[in-house]
Amino acid sequence: MKNFLNKKIVLSIISVFLVVGIVFLVYGNFSVDVQEIHIVTDKLPESFHNYLIAHISDYHNRNSDIVDNQIFDSLNEEQPDIIVITGDIIDSTHTKVDVALEFAEKLCEIAPVYYVTGNHESNVLNDDEDEFNRLIEGLSEVGVTVLRNGKTVIENSAGDTVNLYGIDDPYFYGGYEQVFQRTEILCNEFSMKENEYNILLAHHPETLSVYYKYNIDLVFSGHAHGGQVTLFGKAIMAPDQVTFPPYTSGLYKMGDTQLVLSRGIGYSVLPIRAFCRPHLVYAEFKVSD
Repeated sequence: MKNFLNKKIVLSIISVFLVVGIVFLVYGNFSVDVQEIHIVTDKLPESFHNYLIAHISDYHNRNSDIVDNQIFDSLNEEQPDIIVITGDIIDSTHTKVDVALEFAEKLCEIAPVYYVTGNHESNVLNDDEDEFNRLIEGLSEVGVTVLRNGKTVIENSAGDTVNLYGIDDPYFYGGYEQVFQRTEILCNEFSMKENEYNILLAHHPETLSVYYKYNIDLVFSGHAHGGQVTLFGKAIMAPDQVTFPPYTSGLYKMGDTQLVLSRGIGYSVLPIRAFCRPHLVYAEFKVSD
């Protein structure tokens, strides 16, 4: 009888841990973490004070009504001035262009949307050029401004402007050995002026040292997924970075260059997030004297 009771207690404890673990995983994978980051600068005119940029990255065809509705609800409440998407809106292992286009179209109903490609778009181009072209053309048709090594000028309600640049993912030009070199070539070709405020959309965060060299004031990136699985608040691994990677989530600075890094919405490789919830970022300008 005593052994039976001991076994029953052990099984009860195991069951409790299993239930708690399942609840935790569901919450961690379907609850969006909304973060506000202040971009303090003395380089912008006063009219850009409180200007709000919503940042989404690495959607990876997530296609979850639970997750998507949290994103749309937050965006509708906050009413950002613009929305930026920094690559991997699709997943090359199960590409669903229509899902990506539907998501983007709903974003365009809220605010102007600007987009750059990621490495998964590069993979799709290599595997199926028609699908890649359908994605890029479809994004433009629903109202997204696609920046493929291009520039646009953002004008606020007061008529003041900032420059917004976007580069294709370096994987469009080769393997990882090309990432730093190609990023440098693309940034150099823009010839950004130091006396203007320059924002760059670029999928890779680990090339911050390159962005710093080219008069870029603010960078939006993704790719790292926040590590997707973290331990004691630290990412164990991230794409194209070393173990316990230095660039995973939040705000980073190098000199006068600030980088806002999203943990992304979807998955890569493993269909799970642990201690690394889907991430919606708001970057708000705070203009200092």
